[in-house]
Amino acid sequence: MNTPLRASRLRLALGILAATMGLAVAFFLLPDASQQLSQKLKAKREAELKRNQQVQQLQELQQLADRIRRGKETLADLETRLPRGSAGELQWNLSKTLHALTQKHGLRLISVKYGLPSREGAKGTDLEAVEVEFVALGVYPNHKAFMLELEGSGLPFAVRDGRLDESPEGARLTIVLRAFRKTGAEREEAET
Repeated sequence: MNTPLRASRLRLALGILAATMGLAVAFFLLPDASQQLSQKLKAKREAELKRNQQVQQLQELQQLADRIRRGKETLADLETRLPRGSAGELQWNLSKTLHALTQKHGLRLISVKYGLPSREGAKGTDLEAVEVEFVALGVYPNHKAFMLELEGSGLPFAVRDGRLDESPEGARLTIVLRAFRKTGAEREEAET
């Protein structure tokens, strides 16, 4: 009878020892494993967030590079289309266009003034700019159509300043243009 009681006590002691070890594992090892798991999940989320941010930055940089490339292509195209004649030829073409368009749109060209040609930009560039100021009189809708057609004329200019005033003769449009040309053609012609 002693043997079954002893076996029961041994089983009880082993059970208590196993329960104590189970509690120790649950109390010490499971929180540590749980903490490691949460740290790994947190690190994974942070890595994914960082990767997404880097992908976004890469896309933005790619878009910027595409815009720069398109800008360079546009500038190269614009530069190839710039006139290569003298400043006088550029002024003559502008005068012909201004007079033709003002007549076409029922405006009266009062004055056209040309500034002296000046070098543009940094050293080494062969761009030259000529300022052109003109005043046209007429009615507003004619001025609008005139400016739209002038902008679409293909002439190499940029509007530097513009002002539309009311006068006794009608709407008075004062525009200052900067017309551009390449001077390198003159050097090439002189060398050949």
